[in-house]
Amino acid sequence: MPPSNTDHGEFIKANFRSIWPVHLAGFTRLLVQLRKRFDGDLDLALVLAVIGDRTHPEFWTLELAELSQMTTGEDPDGKQLPINIQSVAAFSGIPRETVRRKVKILQEKGWVTRKVDGRLAVKRDAALDLADTTGDTVAYLASLLMAFEAAQAIGAGKRQG
Repeated sequence: MPPSNTDHGEFIKANFRSIWPVHLAGFTRLLVQLRKRFDGDLDLALVLAVIGDRTHPEFWTLELAELSQMTTGEDPDGKQLPINIQSVAAFSGIPRETVRRKVKILQEKGWVTRKVDGRLAVKRDAALDLADTTGDTVAYLASLLMAFEAAQAIGAGKRQG
């Protein structure tokens, strides 16, 4: 994540009054939906997110990089960089034993695979089962984008006026 003292960070600070409420409302709604979808366990959502994030989606093949492709075809076996329970614990700050229990739950849900060598990967079933949550995420991101565009338009109007 870039530092807050970038041009984008300065733009957000300058327009904080209009962007923050949109972020807060959208993020709160998203957290509530995640809590519901993950049976009240936000750490479970965090563990799944860390596995997805830390397996480096920027290196995913095309079929994993597009939303419509994530819910069709085969599981992404071998197309994600490896991560294990210890790495998830270290990155998230969640104790290792807790991560182990969360991974077991995610495996039971069919959302995560764990190879004999300990490598974890998010399964395609996670995208299918969490499609509604992905929709909530898209709605949240869209609301932020609209807030940024509105702030830019207001800023452009001030510069022209």
